[in-house]
Amino acid sequence: MSEKELGLEEGGRYSVAIEKGQDSEGTFKGYAMLGNESAIVLQLHNGTMRIIPIARIVHIDLLVTADRTKDGKRSELYYG
Repeated sequence: MSEKELGLEEGGRYSVAIEKGQDSEGTFKGYAMLGNESAIVLQLHNGTMRIIPIARIVHIDLLVTADRTKDGKRSELYYG
C-alpha cells in the first residue's frame, strides 16, 4: 500500500486500541453510523461483528493487508 492509498481496506486485519486500554482485533468490514457518529465495523475471530465509534479509537495497527478486487481497485470512502 503506497502513501497515496492509506486507509482501511475491507478484508484487511487490524488491531484497534480503544480508549481505557481495550483492544479489538479483527477483519475490517466497513463503516457504520451510530446516531450521528461514524464507526468502523470489525468481524472478530469468533464471528461477532463489533462496531467501534471512531471517536473512541486511540490507534489502529495493520496486521494483514486486504486482497484487492478482481479489477485491482480498493473500495473508496468519501466524506463530503
